[in-house]
Amino acid sequence: MTRRDANDRVIAVANLKGGVGKTTTVLNLAGFAGQMGKRVLAVDTDPQGSLTRIALPDDAPNVSLTEAFARRARSLDGVRCPARFAGVDLVPSTLAFEAVIQTAIAWEGREYVLLDMLTPHFEDYDLILIDCRPGIDLSVTNALTAAHWLLVPIECSFMALDGYEHVRALQQRLNQRINPDLDLLGLLPTRYRSGTAHAQVALAEIQQQAGVLRVPLHFAPIRLAVAAADAPAQGMTLADFAPTSSIAQEYRRAAEQILTFLEEQR
Repeated sequence: MTRRDANDRVIAVANLKGGVGKTTTVLNLAGFAGQMGKRVLAVDTDPQGSLTRIALPDDAPNVSLTEAFARRARSLDGVRCPARFAGVDLVPSTLAFEAVIQTAIAWEGREYVLLDMLTPHFEDYDLILIDCRPGIDLSVTNALTAAHWLLVPIECSFMALDGYEHVRALQQRLNQRINPDLDLLGLLPTRYRSGTAHAQVALAEIQQQAGVLRVPLHFAPIRLAVAAADAPAQGMTLADFAPTSSIAQEYRRAAEQILTFLEEQR
């Protein structure tokens, strides 16, 4: 089995646009998968470190992706640590990762650094989720090189597909040059306001595009809810903070879809 065969449980969560729910999606998919008894790794590749601030325990060791990337580590030993949530390990990020990314632009094989770090751990986890920054840079390229699947959260709003189209173009370039096995897992409609006409139009547009692309998974929309912001403010996922809420059940169903699909692919 090659490492390309073994990374079939690695999902990069990406969108060029900010504020569409990437970190919220990683956080809650990880939380529910961990609650279901799965072994989960969440990797924060965003120098802003939103996932890190939510998921990193106060007593965690002072290690991060920043140092590991800078020395081109060949594993995550000494870098990953238990997250605040049951069943979930975290690879944290720091603001200093921005400078490392800029330096790494000159490296040969720069696109493969994260893949090299993750490869020894593919069999340690049932699900590996990579949280990407908004935009396209070397950190995002590394995430998409390491992943087998691309999941794109898309806010149900005006010009919903705008940021997705740029990520899709990057995926196609990587398919040709670096990672031919990177596939689109699905488009996840987020921040859905069911009572507004523009949200319904945006949802229909997202669903139509998913149909055109023949993605393997079609997701019900994740509604806009206060609990999605309140939970991380308490250092929690919706699985623990508000498990019976509608948005929690929506993320639970999405996690179940993904886990079932990944098991069927094995």
